[in-house]
Amino acid sequence: MAGHAGLQASNAVDYKGSALYSSPAAAEAMIISEQESFAAYAVLARYYDLQHASYTPDVPMYLQAARQVARAGVARILELGCGTGRVMAPLVAAGHYVLGVDASEPMLQRARQRLANVAGGRCDLLAADVTGLRTLLAPGKDGSAFDLAIIALNTFLHNLSRESQLAVLGACHARLRAGGLLIVDLPPNDELSYQPDAADETAYEFEARLNDPDRNTIVDKYVHSRVLWARQEQRLSYRFEERAAGSNEVLRVEKAGFRLRHVFKHEMELLLLCAGFAGWDWRGDYDLSAYTEGSPRMIVFATA
Repeated sequence: MAGHAGLQASNAVDYKGSALYSSPAAAEAMIISEQESFAAYAVLARYYDLQHASYTPDVPMYLQAARQVARAGVARILELGCGTGRVMAPLVAAGHYVLGVDASEPMLQRARQRLANVAGGRCDLLAADVTGLRTLLAPGKDGSAFDLAIIALNTFLHNLSRESQLAVLGACHARLRAGGLLIVDLPPNDELSYQPDAADETAYEFEARLNDPDRNTIVDKYVHSRVLWARQEQRLSYRFEERAAGSNEVLRVEKAGFRLRHVFKHEMELLLLCAGFAGWDWRGDYDLSAYTEGSPRMIVFATA
C-alpha cells in the first residue's frame, strides 16, 4: 500500500482545544445513547454469523496490510469492533498477533469459538466499550505498540456521537507505533441517499434468507430503515422469523435494532486530524482502487 501517508497535517495545532471536543457531561450522555447497539447484538450475534461468516472480500486487503507493516514477519494488530472474529481468524492463521475488542459479550463468545482452533499466530479478546478504550488501551509499560489497527465493514458507524468517534480514533492512535497504520472501512459519501426511508414503522422489507445447519432451520430476515437526515443517522430495525427446514410454521420471531451515524469523507479527515493522525489516503474498494464517483466503499488508510 505504497503512498498511504496521503495528505499531511500542515501544522502542530492542538486540536483537542477546539470546539470538536465537548464537555465531560456531553461525553457521559453519549454512553446512554449507544447502549442500544450493545443490547441489540445479544440478539443479532447468531444471525450476524449466519449471514456474514463466509464474507471474505475484504480479508485479502487486511492480510496485505499486515504483511507490509509486519516486523520480523509478524504484525501486532488491533481490531476494534471485532465481532465474531470474521477478520481476526485469517489474520491469526497467517501468523500475526491480534487483539480483538468488542462491547458485545455474545459476539465475543462466538469469536472465542471461531478462534479456538485457529493455528498460526496468537490472539486475545477484550470486552470494552468506547468509554473504556483510552484506559484499557493505554500504552503498556513494556512500550508495546501495534503496527496495524482495523475498524472493519461499517463498524465505525456505531459511534453515534463526536465524543465516541474521537475516543475510538484516539485509542487507535495511542496504541499504534509511529508510522503504524489504521484502516477504517466506511460506506461511500452517497450511501445514505440510497437507503430505504419508511415512515411506517410496521413496513418491513425482506432482506435475506439464512440457513442454520446446526438447528436445521431457515431464518427469514426483514428490515425497516428510517433515515434521520438532520442527525446524519439511519435507524435500522430487524425482524427474524425462524422455521424448521421444509416447514411454513414459524418457530420463533426475534426483533432487534440500532442506529448508525454516517460519516462523510472530509468529516472523517477532520476527525483523524483531531485524533493525531499524520496523514491519510482513500481507497474505493477492497482492490485498493482510488475512491471516486460510484466507488462501492470508502476506505481510509491513516498513518500514526
